[in-house]
Amino acid sequence: MIVGAHLAVPGRDTRIPGLMSSRSSRVVDQLYFLGLAAINTIHGLLPFVLRPLLYKVCRFDIDRSATLQGGVRFFHVGRLSVGEGTLVNRGVYLDNRAGIRIGRQVSIAHDTKIYTMGHDPHDETFATKGQEVRIDDYAVVFAGAMIMPGVHLGEGSVVMAGSVVTKSVPPYRMVGGNPAVDIGERRGTPKYRLDRRFWLAH
Repeated sequence: MIVGAHLAVPGRDTRIPGLMSSRSSRVVDQLYFLGLAAINTIHGLLPFVLRPLLYKVCRFDIDRSATLQGGVRFFHVGRLSVGEGTLVNRGVYLDNRAGIRIGRQVSIAHDTKIYTMGHDPHDETFATKGQEVRIDDYAVVFAGAMIMPGVHLGEGSVVMAGSVVTKSVPPYRMVGGNPAVDIGERRGTPKYRLDRRFWLAH
C-alpha cells in the first residue's frame, strides 16, 4: 500500500525526465519519510495541550476536544480533519494522502488502518490510485480493522474488530469479516460523549 513521496500529491509526478534525476528524487523521498518520522515521534511526545500547535504546523483540522493518542501515525501533512470529541487510539495508521474526514464522537480503536491510496495491480506500470475516506458522526471502528480507499462509513455505523472494509457502510449498520459484510442494525440512538485523554491509554 505504501508508495514513495513522489506520489504524495495525486496527479503530480515529480519524476519527469529532464526535471529531476533518479538520485535527486530518491533524496526527496528520503527527506519526506524522515519528516514524517519526526512528526509522528514529536506527536507521541507532546502533551495534549501542545499537540494543537503541531496540528497547525501540519495543516491538520483537528477539533480541540478530539483526542489522538500517542502512537497514531500520519502519512502526509494536511488532508486530515477530525471532529468534536472523536477518539483515535494508539497504533492507528492514517494514510491521509488522498484525504481523511472524520466526524464528531467517532471511536477508532487501536491498530486500525485507514488507507486512501494504493496500487492498481492491473496497470502495467503499477500506477497509484486513491480516494478520500469519510467517517461520519458516532461511527465506531473496533480494533485492527482496515478501511480501504473511497469507503464512507455512515453515521452511527459499526465496524467489527479485524474487519476489512472495501465498500461504504450505510448509517447505523454493523459490518464484519474479510471482506466485511452486513451483520445487522445498530439499535438505539448514540448520545454519549467520548473522553479518554490519558497518556499511554488504549
